[in-house]
Amino acid sequence: MGKVRRLFSKFHIRLSSKSTSMPTAPSHDPAPSGSAVQTTRQSSTVAQLNAPFENLPAEIRREILGALEYEGLRALVHASPAFHQQFRLDRRSLLCGCLRKRLRAAAVDACAAYRPGLDSFSDTRTKESVAEFLKAYQDRRSSATYSIEDEALTEDEAAAMIAFHFTVIEPLSKRFTNWALGHLADETGGSPHHKPLSATEETRVMRAMYRFQLCCNLFHERYDRPLRHNLDPIDVVKLFFCLFEPWEVEEVVCIHNFSKHEFDRIFRDIHWDLNQENPKFADQDRPPTPDGAFNFDDAWERSNYLGGTVMCGLELLHTVLFKMRDHEHLVTTMQKSISLDGQLFDGALLQATQWKRHEEQLSERDLKQQARDPLPFMGDLEPDTHGSCPPLAWTLIWKGTYSNLYGEYLDDDMRRWGYVMWDAARLKTEGGKDLLLRQWGSEWDPREMGF
Repeated sequence: MGKVRRLFSKFHIRLSSKSTSMPTAPSHDPAPSGSAVQTTRQSSTVAQLNAPFENLPAEIRREILGALEYEGLRALVHASPAFHQQFRLDRRSLLCGCLRKRLRAAAVDACAAYRPGLDSFSDTRTKESVAEFLKAYQDRRSSATYSIEDEALTEDEAAAMIAFHFTVIEPLSKRFTNWALGHLADETGGSPHHKPLSATEETRVMRAMYRFQLCCNLFHERYDRPLRHNLDPIDVVKLFFCLFEPWEVEEVVCIHNFSKHEFDRIFRDIHWDLNQENPKFADQDRPPTPDGAFNFDDAWERSNYLGGTVMCGLELLHTVLFKMRDHEHLVTTMQKSISLDGQLFDGALLQATQWKRHEEQLSERDLKQQARDPLPFMGDLEPDTHGSCPPLAWTLIWKGTYSNLYGEYLDDDMRRWGYVMWDAARLKTEGGKDLLLRQWGSEWDPREMGF
């Protein structure tokens, strides 16, 4: 409400504290006949209180709506006919403004993740179109003047992005945060009730979510929309991972591992339901494996199914975590969604893949690693648009010098508590710094391998 009150002051509008409050939504519950007169008087009183607010000039209504975060805007638009009408007139720009305020430095990643998820892109995917798309994405990331308004989103696109963010990204971000910081508390013996995330931490988690979704939308081989080329893990490294600083890649890997953990748990829960020996498949001949059954007993097949299902993206993860009515609903949902395409992301993290990329495409980051360029901790800054300010955890591991290693070179134990996501203050107060040094504990430097 502070921004709204400042707007009233700006336009020299005198309203009582009651009249500057949000309008009260009218009740649609039928009132008992004995209280009809009282209800009418109450409604009249509310209308009188809200009348100055409802009768504000359009210019001021527009500024008030533009000053609100999405939740406040939504509440006001649902409560006030006048503001609802104003919102309809300026819907696109107001929704883009909400995205800008909520996404902050992750706006460019959110827009990039949205478009490859559209059927129009998926239907025509080629290696060349993926490379061209990522080149444009990198150009926008590198722009010092980037704004979400530059994306020329349509009204429907802005609404779809708002819906995806608030129904998928935010619930999963909270789930990841509780999962990761829960692991940190378990390892350190600390309190399971963590402090709220800082703006920097929120942005790291949010951008990692969107970048993982972007990777899924670009590289996952959907059974109904095959990618019209053969991609290898080295292509994921060259086209995608090389866009980011190595600690930013590790942020994405943390989200991938979280999703993998959740689907692995689900695979265990539905193992018997999808086992070909289950009596419900008795009427089907074999081989092959019956329709609707999956061979989770074979470690290689299970690993591929798990990796492919993770790469279906965050919408499926959100569905199975938040929308299941019962166990049978989970089983049928997974039967339709399990995907056998699981080595692309994991393969890109292998040391051998990074070695191959180094041999074929030596980068400026490789040279910085070879020279052990200084990379001290400079503070937790948001936004860090140039990737020049790594989190404290990263600088501790590499002793304040540059490293371009990620993936298999580092330990999954650190990723379970999201080591690159958290500010220095949290690492110090919640025991993360000592835990990190204990888990890393490397007597040798993997950079000495000659990479």
